[in-house]
Amino acid sequence: MPHQGKVCIITGATDGIGKEAALNLAKMGFTLGLVGRNTEKISKTKSEIINASGNENVTFFKANLSSMEQVRQLAKEIQSTFDRIDVLLNNAGAYFSEFGKTEEGFENTFALNHLSYFLFTDLLLDTLKATPKSRIVNVASDAHLNTNLNFDNLQGQGSYKGWPAYCKSKLCNVMFTYELARRLEGSATTVNCLHPGFVNSNFGNNNKSTIRMGLTAAKVIGAINVRNGAKTSIYLTSSAEVENVSGKYFSKCKPKTSSAQSQNVEDQRRLWNMSEQLLKLTISLLE
Repeated sequence: MPHQGKVCIITGATDGIGKEAALNLAKMGFTLGLVGRNTEKISKTKSEIINASGNENVTFFKANLSSMEQVRQLAKEIQSTFDRIDVLLNNAGAYFSEFGKTEEGFENTFALNHLSYFLFTDLLLDTLKATPKSRIVNVASDAHLNTNLNFDNLQGQGSYKGWPAYCKSKLCNVMFTYELARRLEGSATTVNCLHPGFVNSNFGNNNKSTIRMGLTAAKVIGAINVRNGAKTSIYLTSSAEVENVSGKYFSKCKPKTSSAQSQNVEDQRRLWNMSEQLLKLTISLLE
């Protein structure tokens, strides 16, 4: 198998494109460290992947990535389990139609879709950089194309709307990728992000019934299946074609131009610095 012995960490691996990516990477020989938050789904998904791939090197970790404390604990568990990380696939994400806060005081969308990527990557970065030709892959979305960040109110307090908040969180993913790529220059670690497409998965099913019904109808009309939705994640994770490619936004396994604000270097750095301040990191990333 071409990737025998390589370790891939995937968040949001019990559903949708995360699960599909995990299955395909297991078939390629990757050792998988998968993250989920539902015990029943974790057990079921692990059995399905092992049975379908014949690869028993599958370890699941339970964590709610909306909690930065759980992100920190998860990183410790992963580093005590694996002495190398060849790929980190930041895939977990959600859409929240109504404003809500985590126990740590962060808005739910911003916490899960952006801050968890930022913090989890930071905590695993030393291991990634110590692993030859490692990769970081961030699942973003074309939803970022029609929005801009308001740095005076990143978390939408007092003006929250579910879909705009989701779009802004995906813009954060792209901007984080570009700034990280710049900071990783000179290392052997690459980072890219991607648009998976509008996928017929369980995305959005955490919301109230009217929202679920609307999303379900939209998926029936225009969504692609999870197999197609996972293709670009799998490509960026495993293909030799992108071994030395970094700081790009992909769609349908090809580079694509992202939004104007996502390419603004000053804004990228501002988002980075504000994210650090919010998380009160004791050690600045890559300093």
